[in-house]
Amino acid sequence: MGTHYLMTPDYSLNFALNELTLILIGTGLALGMNWLMPSYRKKILEDVDPETKRKRAHERRVQRFVIALQSIAVIIVVLLIFYMLMGISTVQGNSMYPTLHDQDVVIYKRKNTEYRVGDVVAIKRPNGEEYVKRIVAVAGDTVNIQNGRIYVNGEELVTEQAIGETNAKSDDITYPLVVEDKQVFVLGDNREISRDSREIGTVKIDDIKGRIVWYMGKIK
Repeated sequence: MGTHYLMTPDYSLNFALNELTLILIGTGLALGMNWLMPSYRKKILEDVDPETKRKRAHERRVQRFVIALQSIAVIIVVLLIFYMLMGISTVQGNSMYPTLHDQDVVIYKRKNTEYRVGDVVAIKRPNGEEYVKRIVAVAGDTVNIQNGRIYVNGEELVTEQAIGETNAKSDDITYPLVVEDKQVFVLGDNREISRDSREIGTVKIDDIKGRIVWYMGKIK
């Protein structure tokens, strides 16, 4: 028969481990109390010492004031950047219906390097009149209007958003018309009621305030 050994627990080792565990727990509690006590002492000191409490209240007021000033400064910087890059205009009338409506507020991007056919732009004429119109032809293009339709460079221009017929509106403007350098030909999407290049002529690039990038609808 083989020899079987009965393994008895090593009570001395277990005792040492338990003692070590207790020491570690005690040390952790001591360190924790040492870390927490200053905060408690500080809180208690604030509660019982009026001068300390007053100083802390003053510090909190100063901190809130500084945060408020920083917030105001950030808002001012953001507004200045917005004003430099963007602008706000209001649509007058329904000449851009159904794309835009009377009194819709639009945001335009300033300082565009170029404008393309299809861009909706905010315009300010030298006489102070302001328009929001769509560019249908740029410098070098030939515009012709016949039988309620508009042709650019010999091809009919179809604008999906446009409604109504496109007819000439002024005897002072003859067609075919070649758009001169640094100018554009603009129309409203509501062709039959829009006052645009068919009446006021081509628009100088310098009179364009910017390209419409977003609109928020009427603000009541």
